[in-house]
Amino acid sequence: MLRASSGILSRLTATESKVGSSGFSLEFVRWRRKPRWLPTAKSKLFRVPERKQQSPEEKAELLRLHNNYKTQLRSVRQYLREENQRIAETSTADHFVLTAEQEEAEFQRCLQENEKWNREVALLREQRLAREHQEKQQYVQERLRLAEEREEERMEKIEALVRKEKELSKTFITRENLDAAIEQALANPIDYNFSIDLQGNLYHGRSTTPGNTSGGGNQNLLESTEERLEAQN
Repeated sequence: MLRASSGILSRLTATESKVGSSGFSLEFVRWRRKPRWLPTAKSKLFRVPERKQQSPEEKAELLRLHNNYKTQLRSVRQYLREENQRIAETSTADHFVLTAEQEEAEFQRCLQENEKWNREVALLREQRLAREHQEKQQYVQERLRLAEEREEERMEKIEALVRKEKELSKTFITRENLDAAIEQALANPIDYNFSIDLQGNLYHGRSTTPGNTSGGGNQNLLESTEERLEAQN
């Protein structure tokens, strides 16, 4: 076995700078006892250990203690054997004395008790199934009610959209009023272009040119533009 020697490490620490070693040393250590897997040594192979002699008083005392122990242990075993036999006889006595009629009566009693338990369990099961059926029915009804509400909301939205489209359809251009719409568009041209000058004045129309804001021509142009827009609306 190899182990690190702390003493050697402490002694080599002072000389580490001189020799340039790491300060770690290994030391061979022998086993304190012989390993179990090695055979008996040759020097002790034929050696017979000397039996220690006992005094007559010690031998007699040990014999007395041994006899007392064996007697007490034998008594305990006999007591336990008799106790087990008594329990076995008292617990199985009723079974051995039962006649055929008594066995049949006992069987019928057990059968009736079993049927009673079955009826109780069946009643509890029916109550549980009825409660679960009612809860499931309420759940389904609630889901149907919510589905109907969602469907009504959806239909209301659809009807509102249809009414809106019907109102807008009155202004649609069809084949019948196509010529009239073209004539109205040519008679009333609409120009969506506008411009804003540095003073914040708004000028509608592509052909409108911002001029001198202090002059009256610009004001007349704005008034004419506003009048045209009002007439179009």
